[in-house]
Amino acid sequence: MKTYKIFLPLFMILTLTLSFFQPIIATSEDISNKVLRLHILANSDSTEDQNLKLGLKNYFLENTSDLFSGKTLEDNIEIAKKNTLALEELCNKFITDSGYDYETKVIVDKEYFDTRVYDDFTLPAGVYNSIKIVIGEGSGHNWWCIVFPSVCLYSCSESMSDYLTEEEMELISDGYTPKFKIIEIYEKIKSRLNQ
Repeated sequence: MKTYKIFLPLFMILTLTLSFFQPIIATSEDISNKVLRLHILANSDSTEDQNLKLGLKNYFLENTSDLFSGKTLEDNIEIAKKNTLALEELCNKFITDSGYDYETKVIVDKEYFDTRVYDDFTLPAGVYNSIKIVIGEGSGHNWWCIVFPSVCLYSCSESMSDYLTEEEMELISDGYTPKFKIIEIYEKIKSRLNQ
């Protein structure tokens, strides 16, 4: 009987808390389904490997801005999937020309990202479509940005507001707030349960 008295109030608190945050979580998940992220993992955390990663990032963005010209997320995912080998060749060329012998691997998939604060907006944690570039062992710090909408591409003429609803823009424009931590906890639990 004692467990019942403890369990019931805790269950009610959890239920009320989740129902309060459900609209924010739903909006967060809508955002993650409208974005294609670029994720580059360095070979290691050495200064040389981190500089190589940043150089590859610049080279990749300069040489792919025309490639990712699809009008929808699905178009750009399909472009990335069809060009995976060409993208690997592009990355490997930069690595070789820079004097390294690391191989790169390009993977187009969905992956979990923590909350990320950019200059003008904050993306909530969640599972996003991504183009993941792994340099060598891929055990170093990573770098990421948004390929679609083309927020991080050099010829960027788009804005997140061109693709997100007013409610979604409001969520990402507030800066990092406690609600992002709640989204992060929820998404981490959900991600682990789905593995």
